[in-house]
Amino acid sequence: MTDTDIVNVATPKTLPVTVRVPGVTTILGEFAYHSQGKVLCCTNTQELIVSLSESPDNQVHVFNSFTGDRKKFSLTSLKFRKEDKWANYVKGILQQLSENNVRLKPFNVEFSGSLLKNDGAKLCAAVSVGVSTALKAYLGFEISDRELAFMCYKSCTFYCGELTKFSTILAMLCAEEGRYLLVDMDSLTHIMLDDPFDDKCILAIVDCKIPPLAMREEIIHKHSQVSNAFDRLKRIYPHSLKDFPIGDLIDRTIPLDEESRKICIAVLEDRFAAANMQKYFSLKAYQHIGKSLTKIGKLFRDDLEITCPELDWLIKRAFEVPSCMGASFVFNGDNVYAVLIGARQDAPLYEAKLEDYERIFGFKAKAVALRPCGKCEIISS
Repeated sequence: MTDTDIVNVATPKTLPVTVRVPGVTTILGEFAYHSQGKVLCCTNTQELIVSLSESPDNQVHVFNSFTGDRKKFSLTSLKFRKEDKWANYVKGILQQLSENNVRLKPFNVEFSGSLLKNDGAKLCAAVSVGVSTALKAYLGFEISDRELAFMCYKSCTFYCGELTKFSTILAMLCAEEGRYLLVDMDSLTHIMLDDPFDDKCILAIVDCKIPPLAMREEIIHKHSQVSNAFDRLKRIYPHSLKDFPIGDLIDRTIPLDEESRKICIAVLEDRFAAANMQKYFSLKAYQHIGKSLTKIGKLFRDDLEITCPELDWLIKRAFEVPSCMGASFVFNGDNVYAVLIGARQDAPLYEAKLEDYERIFGFKAKAVALRPCGKCEIISS
């Protein structure tokens, strides 16, 4: 952006300003950044509530209602401090706004909502989007959703050092109720897909209730492995991956080590599956959607080794339901959920199996139909 990209031209709102930021579920394309692929995602009912109010002094005061932590800092000192933990997420977006000539004012900000139980990339994205949206209303500066998404992404990745996906931020800012986003990670553009699921066929997600941080380190490690594998591939094939001949990997024509070969195949297959969803969704081709999800789930389980006993159990039980057309897992920010597609009328059959899940693992899992929600919104001002 240039110095003239952001100017105070809108009518500012007085404090307090309260913003709701939704969570994001990634159905396909978790590793699309590495393969120039596409991401199929939608927002969900999880939320972060960001409440801006007047500051009693010249400091920014932040409060996390989940942990009870309080932090404060000056707008003239936005340096990253490890001990400030999640408060750095606020400083990062303020730093970006300041660099883009937004005249900041001190404020209080309180965070509440279900997203606070997470940490890392997911919470960082939600805080960046929520604080910037609230300040946009309060200070009255104009900026497009796309420009704001880039600003939030820079804050999360460069300032905070979090593995935040651009597609997650874009979904928070641009999602439409009842529609999925298909984000092209090569052009960083997106299209909206109507939700194909209805009263007869549902896409259900199952929270296996393992602690959010249990999978976080594994997901970060897998992203590192995928990045390294594609770096090796690009040294051998220094061209665009958009038209990469995956058959050359499958039949071992390209001289890549075996571990990297498996990883690249899994991620490239995921890319193809996400790209096909535009057609499958428009045709309501449930069988094809189910088969695609199942295939990618198996590749990620076997070749990327993303799994745990709880997820394996939930997916295996899904295929015992007569109408199940597919089962896999999805990425819900810093955690992983099971996902299955089947007839709504058979949902009680699967729910009955979850009683055994609680007896075996000690967690009470719950299956709910995934309904795409809307974008970040101001709920009071």
